[in-house]
Amino acid sequence: MKRFIYLFVLIIALFVSCDKDQYSYKKFIGGNEIVYAGLAEQIITRSGNLRVQIEWKKSIDPSVETYMLYWNNNKDSASVSSTDIDADSTYRYIITGLPEYVQGFRIETVNDRGGRSIGQDINSVRVFGPYYQSSLINRKLNDLKYFDTDSVRLYFLPVDSTVVYSKLRYRRSDGGADSIRFMEDSVTLPSYMVGSKPTIQSYYLPEATAIDTFATLVADSLQVL
Repeated sequence: MKRFIYLFVLIIALFVSCDKDQYSYKKFIGGNEIVYAGLAEQIITRSGNLRVQIEWKKSIDPSVETYMLYWNNNKDSASVSSTDIDADSTYRYIITGLPEYVQGFRIETVNDRGGRSIGQDINSVRVFGPYYQSSLINRKLNDLKYFDTDSVRLYFLPVDSTVVYSKLRYRRSDGGADSIRFMEDSVTLPSYMVGSKPTIQSYYLPEATAIDTFATLVADSLQVL
């Protein structure tokens, strides 16, 4: 019987001790629980020409009042009020003046009690600019075929999918200037002045989701014509 009583008292003592430890942290936070703000939803980044567009949807936490954006190792920041964001749509914020490099960004939310979210890091976002543009080349002519007296079909070498279109500027058979935009590997000039020199300039989209298109620095003349 004594052993049973001793064991019962020991269990009660351990339970009381654990119960006290469970709430002992409150003395370090002034007796208040830390309430983290909800996170932004469905974050997406889209690269551009020395800029990045960050997209997100409103947090499901109704207490969130502000969205804080940080970049440049948290040296630069911007805030967006929750009232500026439609609950049913995607919000888009463009950060400009960025260097051409791989960048990192961070989004934190702040609720109506001043509590912050744990934060969401967006790493390895590439920013494009002059260095990328200087690497671009115009499409190269591979062959051509004349039709009738003033039509010519131009065939170009295949390129990767980042070339979204090219633009040809040429002289029509009546002497007027004209241009044509094309995306395929061949294009027909229906009224071309034989002996004139068309020029070509190609336009690139560095990533499928990019917000800016880049043109080559200069147009090239199609000398073979």
